[in-house]
Amino acid sequence: MTQNDIPLTIARALNLIEETGSLSEAARMLSVTQPAISKGIAQLEKRLGTPVMRRGCRPLDLTEEGKALAQYAVQADLLRDRALRDLTDARSSRTGTVRLGSFGSSASFHILPGALAAFARLYPRTSVEVVEYPDTELQQALEDGLVDLAVMTVPTQENLEVLPIATDKLVALVSADHPLADRKSVSAVDMAQYPFIMTKGGSGPLVEKWFASAGQEPKIVHTILQVNSIVALVEAGLGVSIIAELALPKPSLDCQTLQLSPKAPRSIGFVRTERTARSRAVERFWQFCAGIER
Repeated sequence: MTQNDIPLTIARALNLIEETGSLSEAARMLSVTQPAISKGIAQLEKRLGTPVMRRGCRPLDLTEEGKALAQYAVQADLLRDRALRDLTDARSSRTGTVRLGSFGSSASFHILPGALAAFARLYPRTSVEVVEYPDTELQQALEDGLVDLAVMTVPTQENLEVLPIATDKLVALVSADHPLADRKSVSAVDMAQYPFIMTKGGSGPLVEKWFASAGQEPKIVHTILQVNSIVALVEAGLGVSIIAELALPKPSLDCQTLQLSPKAPRSIGFVRTERTARSRAVERFWQFCAGIER
């Protein structure tokens, strides 16, 4: 041991000697022999070059140096107890952080608020941090470990675990006075006739696939990420659009929602990789998601 090493057992013994005034009582409370404590104190004094006990007085007392070492033992034990409490809390999922990736509006408007509120009521000391990504980036973030799990359009990869939670579909948006507004449904041919506002969110590839399956190509005039911005442009008559139904904000009198023909459904779920969860808190959140009523 170097001069800076402080045997914790001896430091604890000094703390007990200060409390009880007795070396033998300190040894008994530590379940060690009195000679072992005496030898340890002597070795420590020799290594430090200073006495830690005031000898020749009854009850026994410590020097200022000895009191500093006794305080070291107190602080060390407090840190140990705190670490053990934190470990117990982490194991029981009472504390911890869950990093949840989200693909944006569909989850933020309709799925996550209720789920996160219910989880918070059950585990108020476990925090869930929501980070939004575009669909194309969210799966990579999940695989890279930047998020613990994600709520997203269900992927097809076999190395991912999925908890289906909702079925969504694409819908068309037109202004209330648009020529298509009185239709119940529209086709790709219908939508391809007008200026088109393309979503830059997770529904983008599905929209492109829907047009392509009919041999059509939209006349894209704007490419927008935020759903509210898309709705505002449609309301202003600057184009038509297609977005996920669950991503829609509150209904607007200036905007009409139409069904697509053919329909374009998509499945949404909680997704995680097959590797072991980073913490018990993450595993607890996953189990909570598995119990959500579909």
